[in-house]
Amino acid sequence: MERGADGEHDGAAWCNDRGLPDHCPRRASPRWRGTHRPIRMRTERHLLTACTPGTTRELVSLHFGSAGSGRKALIQAALHADEPPGLLVAWHLRRELAALEADGRMRGEVVLLPMANPIGLSQRVLGRALGRFELGGGENFNRNYADLSAAAFAKLRGDIDAGIAPTVASARAALRAAATELSADTELKSLRKTLLSLAIDADLVLDLHCDNEAVLHLYT
Repeated sequence: MERGADGEHDGAAWCNDRGLPDHCPRRASPRWRGTHRPIRMRTERHLLTACTPGTTRELVSLHFGSAGSGRKALIQAALHADEPPGLLVAWHLRRELAALEADGRMRGEVVLLPMANPIGLSQRVLGRALGRFELGGGENFNRNYADLSAAAFAKLRGDIDAGIAPTVASARAALRAAATELSADTELKSLRKTLLSLAIDADLVLDLHCDNEAVLHLYT
């Protein structure tokens, strides 16, 4: 790899060394600081509680940028798993976010859940996708999430009584701690707990849904 006298790496050489295409964003800048390696997308796999012996499902989250470096956004698709346009949006968004990250233009953190409901995605009855309700108990996948305000307040109560005003950071820490205490004794509960834990400290949450008109719009 070529290196300048000032310790910077040549951007084109860096792309060539990795076999990256001609449109790699690093080629646009002839040099970049070698001490600041580009942050790579991080993939996390969250195992759900097994619904029957010998079976497991997992929720996959894609993390762009650096946690704690700025604001956090979470985007999830297909919580109602039979609403596929969000899956297409997430697929394109993943490429755009990766390009921003490679170009060093990512500020803060973006968490992308391209398939937010692995349970619903697996539900088929007579060849038809049924991803809005959990077949085992009939619950809507987009309902019945825990209200953690009281639990978080209880964790902050000592400081509040002592005259210490909660900060955004302390409130989020209390919410995260409360989320860890939620029950996950069923597959559906473990999915809700994981989704809530990932979103509870975000500044922005986008939950992508659709209707019949949106299907026509996004696929036209």
